[in-house]
Amino acid sequence: MTHRYLLRLRPAVQVHCEGGDLVVAGVDLPGMRSRQPGPGIVTLLDGLVQGGQSAEQLIECALAADPRTDVSRFYYLLSSLENKGFLTYSVAFENHSLVTLEPISRSFCFAALAHSGALRLSRFACLRREATKIVVESPLGHARVVLHDPCFCALLALLAAPRTREALAAALPGIVPQVLDATMALLVNAGVVFPCDGEGRIFEETDEALRQWEFHDLLFHTRSRAGRHDYPLGGTCRFENELSHARAVKPPMSEVRVVLYRPTSATVGPSFFEVLEARRTRREHGESPITVHVLGEFLWRSARVQTHVAADMEYPGSCEVTLRPYPSGGAMHELELYLTVTRCAGLEPGFYHYDPMAHELERLADLEEVHRKLAIDAMNASGLNQPPDVLITLAARFGRVAWKYEGVAYALVQKDVGGLYQQMYLVATALGLAPCGLGTGNSDIFAQATGMDYFAETSVGDFMLSSATDLKCAV
Repeated sequence: MTHRYLLRLRPAVQVHCEGGDLVVAGVDLPGMRSRQPGPGIVTLLDGLVQGGQSAEQLIECALAADPRTDVSRFYYLLSSLENKGFLTYSVAFENHSLVTLEPISRSFCFAALAHSGALRLSRFACLRREATKIVVESPLGHARVVLHDPCFCALLALLAAPRTREALAAALPGIVPQVLDATMALLVNAGVVFPCDGEGRIFEETDEALRQWEFHDLLFHTRSRAGRHDYPLGGTCRFENELSHARAVKPPMSEVRVVLYRPTSATVGPSFFEVLEARRTRREHGESPITVHVLGEFLWRSARVQTHVAADMEYPGSCEVTLRPYPSGGAMHELELYLTVTRCAGLEPGFYHYDPMAHELERLADLEEVHRKLAIDAMNASGLNQPPDVLITLAARFGRVAWKYEGVAYALVQKDVGGLYQQMYLVATALGLAPCGLGTGNSDIFAQATGMDYFAETSVGDFMLSSATDLKCAV
């Protein structure tokens, strides 16, 4: 352990008494127990709770409180706490805290910085505000660094290019060399800054796997799964006492409605495994348009509300949910279907919203330029020379998921999109239609087409549906 840093227990780690023992533990962290601790151990742990002391100062105070205890016991305790990732490390100058490293996963291990050459900022590094703190972290690391002094934001800016310690010291004369060295070691330990090779490259620029990751993808992956961070994850219902939860089914959006065909239970179609084997992406549509009858059956089989379940007010976190043909995280079913209809026998071209409870289409607008742009974008994305009969845009009411789930809300939305895509593919195949799920779409154009708040509800998926050139699997 290096002793130049001020040590403190992580905010997530607490010390509490159990009988005559002291237990040091945190949420989702392996705890440790000190059995019948003497006054020296108590003093050392109290010093770590208060913070503001180096390892040498902590042990000096512990010895003063209990001079009969072997000093190795105190070093062993500090080492054990460090190995479990329980400690934070702060750089201070003249009683002013400048930078603090906070471990955020069990895999964190502090190591001295032996590299004396150039260093460089990772392209995966992310500088942001958290409450009143400025934090820099990277999905490559297992710790975050809190910047208490704005001078260190300038340090990060300089590290966009390879810089030696001498070059950094010359550019930032206000930071004393010892503080600069200690800070660089923290940034390297956090996976934010890396040593350069002789050509000025850091390892992420030569590693074959990392070269293929984009910044936002790797950050999204590591933060929406457990293992590399300590942020809340899962069904925390953090807004339960602050915000109302959006209804499971949207209120009516239009008085102009189209009642759709409802299949009966006696309807017989191809076998399930036959449909699975026949499922393919099919971009080209047939000469005749899709019919409103078939469109009604497609939506019924894909996305209607089968069961509505009211919230149980006796249980905290309970909320209104629905069951539908496709899966959804927590049965939130936040996805809404908007249809850009360019040709459909029995249905006027226009822009519609699907009401899954009533199994009706709500007509929102004629096909204006902005709506046609949605269809044209889909056409271009799929390499076609004409738009699909129907473009189904999947929009997410994000609050339906984020109200309950923390850290994974958008990841769940994306999983739900995949589940609905597969459902629509299989239903379209069974009905002999031409289905094609798209990998991208323009959410800003969709927001303009609907006039809705981009951050409250906007598009997360697009699915083309047309008549097919053959009907091999048709019901």
